Amino acid sequence: MNIRLFSTTAFRLTIIYAALFSLFSAVTLGFIYWSLRDEIESQIDARLRLETDFLVNLYNTGALTELIDAIQQRNQADTYGRFYYLESEGSEITDGSEQEWPLHIKSVRTHSTMPMGEVVDLPADSPRTLLPVRVAQTQFSDGLKLTIGHEISDEKALLDYTFALVVGATIITLIFAVLGGIWMSLSVLKRIASVNKTAGEIMNGAFSRRIPVTERRDEFDAIAVKINQMLTRIEDLMVSMQQVTNNVAHDLRSPLTRLRNRLEVTLLEDRSDDEYRNTIESSISEADGMIHTFNAMLSIARLEAGLDKTEWEYVHMGDLASELAELYSAVSEEADLHFEERIMSNPIFYGNRHLLAQAITNLLDNAIKYTRVNGLVGLYVNGDDNEFTITIRDNGPGIPRHERDRVLQRFVRLENERKSPGNGLGLSLVQAVARMHGAELRLTDNHPGLIATLGFRGRAINQAAA
Repeated sequence: MNIRLFSTTAFRLTIIYAALFSLFSAVTLGFIYWSLRDEIESQIDARLRLETDFLVNLYNTGALTELIDAIQQRNQADTYGRFYYLESEGSEITDGSEQEWPLHIKSVRTHSTMPMGEVVDLPADSPRTLLPVRVAQTQFSDGLKLTIGHEISDEKALLDYTFALVVGATIITLIFAVLGGIWMSLSVLKRIASVNKTAGEIMNGAFSRRIPVTERRDEFDAIAVKINQMLTRIEDLMVSMQQVTNNVAHDLRSPLTRLRNRLEVTLLEDRSDDEYRNTIESSISEADGMIHTFNAMLSIARLEAGLDKTEWEYVHMGDLASELAELYSAVSEEADLHFEERIMSNPIFYGNRHLLAQAITNLLDNAIKYTRVNGLVGLYVNGDDNEFTITIRDNGPGIPRHERDRVLQRFVRLENERKSPGNGLGLSLVQAVARMHGAELRLTDNHPGLIATLGFRGRAINQAAA
């Protein structure tokens, strides 16, 4: 047994609960024992009362001779341990022929348990001297005392056996409670050791390791699933950061090189004011593009860190989509495109209005950017407060199925988009906004073109407080 077991909280709780459970069992069994003892005494006392009442009635009628005869007959015939005696304090009992007995003399009756030797005169070496006897004593007001005893050795043996069962059951309960607690503690320690081992491997660089999940689906498995999801998210962020570093170095090196070369060439010889102005303006434009890229990266980082949740409010998504549709219908018209708007509902959602609008705007920008002349761009809203979708369709070139997950990463651009303006952060920003709002971004075929769907579920108005 692992010595660490005895210092764990699980083991201490096991001992405490085992002790409490054993105490509860002992109290319960003890109650049964005392109830059984009282019931046995009550039954014996009831029998003694019946016998006593009969003899007392004879005494009250003044028939002392009949009383003594009844006691002698019972003593001779009784083989079950009953003893009948009529004792006198200070005077000798006669047969009653020379004395008139008063009717209905007052009496006091008591019950007790005592050794048989205190009830009857037995030889000193008699083995029956210590046998227990249940005694009913009736004290009359004239000094006479009627004593009736009933041997209860069988009942005492039953009670002793019951008491032994109570003690044995309590001890067995305590033993099994402790053993069961130790087994459960070892099981818990085994699960914790698995978590510690996985954590150590991750600390040593094995970022793909995960905590094992059993088929029991208990609370430990629920925690393991959440921790594994957290580890997957951390691994994704680390990989994403590495990709961002590589992509920043790759995508910003070119504009920085162009900017430097342009300024260097401008300084090689004297130029006119207009030439200097054009160079400065182009340099500013190049710098603006880089600033836009860094701002987009900062926005994504803030979204993933959850720093923009302070400006959340109830948003009518149908109204928001209608405003954007009115704006982009004009943009589509300028690009010789057809724009279709179908706002079928106006669900209320708790979120950041600016970020939700920015996500829809990015999808509409991409749709208009890659759709050919006379093509179609559509914006659709369907559903209710609990579940709804915002869909943007186009009939442009679309995105190949095997590239759809990759284009959601930062700075990822398809080969046919390298010469077009952009920084590859648009869909990454949409994905970050969707995650922040508990939504899902799905990219599917439009045959031809692309369907981008934002599915919102479980974060409607009735769950805003969460």
